[in-house]
Amino acid sequence: MGKNSRKKDMYTAKEEAQGKKVLLMISLVLVLLVLVMIIGFSYLG
Repeated sequence: MGKNSRKKDMYTAKEEAQGKKVLLMISLVLVLLVLVMIIGFSYLG
């Protein structure tokens, strides 16, 4: 029984790491979009 609970902990840790990676990617994309918009507006304006 102890082994099974350890495996579960490993899976949850992996899922948590994946979730953090996804959040990082999303935040990076959002920052890039904001920068592109600011640059675009400065060129147009």
